[in-house]
Amino acid sequence: MSRTTRRRTIRAVAPVAGLLAAGLLVWQGSYAAFSAQTTSQADAWATGSLVLANNGGVGSTYSGNTSALFSLGSLKSSDSGARCITVDSSGSLAGTLKLFSGAITDVNTANPTSNLSSKLNLVITAAALTNDDSVDASCVAGTGTVAFPAAATAVYSGNLSGLGTSYAASAGAGMSVSAGADHRTAYKIAWSLDPSIDNSYQSASTKADLTWEIQ
Repeated sequence: MSRTTRRRTIRAVAPVAGLLAAGLLVWQGSYAAFSAQTTSQADAWATGSLVLANNGGVGSTYSGNTSALFSLGSLKSSDSGARCITVDSSGSLAGTLKLFSGAITDVNTANPTSNLSSKLNLVITAAALTNDDSVDASCVAGTGTVAFPAAATAVYSGNLSGLGTSYAASAGAGMSVSAGADHRTAYKIAWSLDPSIDNSYQSASTKADLTWEIQ
């Protein structure tokens, strides 16, 4: 083939090759645009709640804060007693329920170092109740209440000053509470004045908030 013929052939083929290349690019571009997706829709996060109330030892009426379970005076060595209270958990989360005291106030004007809280012995037991049961302060069955269960868990034994003043510092064992409305736990708080108290404890008093917390 002469040089002139080759040149003519190249001139004729070049436009066709260019068109083929352009078409290939268009085809590749169309193929690259294919795609597929899958979606998990409306993902969201929300916290649950922990809610406590107690019956103050009175029937089946519950409140976040109640009046004193104990208000006793004119006590002497070896005196003792017991009262019960029911704590209701109605949050959406399970947790561990613990009892501790708030700040303890000891008053003994004549003998400031003789703190009655160190001589007030406590034995505290607890029992899970069925959802609608309540225990009265008397610890025995009454109208709308049940007796404190015979099968109970020991959660603390010691004096008031050793009970601890926060959840983390609580010396008592915790009670497991399930999630959901009205999971109730009854507590029996038995107290006694230590027989070793002497005259330095006359006219002494001690006071503390009893607090339940769930975490």
